[in-house]
Amino acid sequence: MKQLPVDTVRLLSSSQVITSVLNVVKELMENSLDAGASNIDVKLENYGLDRIEVRDNGHGIKAVDTPVMAVRHFTSKICSHEDLEHLETYGFRGEALGSICAVAEVAVTTKTEEDDVSTQYMLDFKGNIVSQKPSHLGQGIFQ
Repeated sequence: MKQLPVDTVRLLSSSQVITSVLNVVKELMENSLDAGASNIDVKLENYGLDRIEVRDNGHGIKAVDTPVMAVRHFTSKICSHEDLEHLETYGFRGEALGSICAVAEVAVTTKTEEDDVSTQYMLDFKGNIVSQKPSHLGQGIFQ
């Protein structure tokens, strides 16, 4: 027997959440709904194999939360397993963005009501921010 390489383990564990283009779109739309979006626009290039873009008018991600927004097992929805009994959101595990990062290039552009301008974050395969720059896009989350 041999231990699997870290990259292989990463891809295998991501496939538990991200098994298809449909799963990616579902997870991103649930993030939008959890952010209070009343308008969600989904664009697919080559049926989602080349690009998936989800734009919404949700609350956006607070600047203090952006360093861990896609790091696996970080979530703003629960603090302990007791919170599972009172969930009122679609997502809560802190898995979606992190799993998407493991299998795709991910950019998140976000702006809250308090922010003067939106910021685009480029994420690595672990969900860490590798770069950021100002963006002209409006309030909400854009992936």
